[in-house]
Amino acid sequence: MSVEDPIVCQCICVRESEVLDAIRGGAGTVEEIGDACDAGNGCQSCRVILRSMLREQAKRDLARSRAPRSLHQLTLFDAVEAGARGRRGATPQGSHRKPEDR
Repeated sequence: MSVEDPIVCQCICVRESEVLDAIRGGAGTVEEIGDACDAGNGCQSCRVILRSMLREQAKRDLARSRAPRSLHQLTLFDAVEAGARGRRGATPQGSHRKPEDR
């Protein structure tokens, strides 16, 4: 096994470079990665790693974009992932809350 290109999906033997190619080719979900290179379609234990790779690519894409600074703080993948596990994040501390709630 190559240290520079580790296997991400052990059961199907899909390397990190193959997953990155799928993401760069437009795969935006774990399912789309599976459609492109089969990673995550077997035992599904690598799905956490695949989500992390998607999140990192999204951060790189956002950093290269000309999006407003306020959008750089959004963590959409984290919100979706937390919702899938049935957990909610902390309530935002903003001006939308009533004074007695602060």
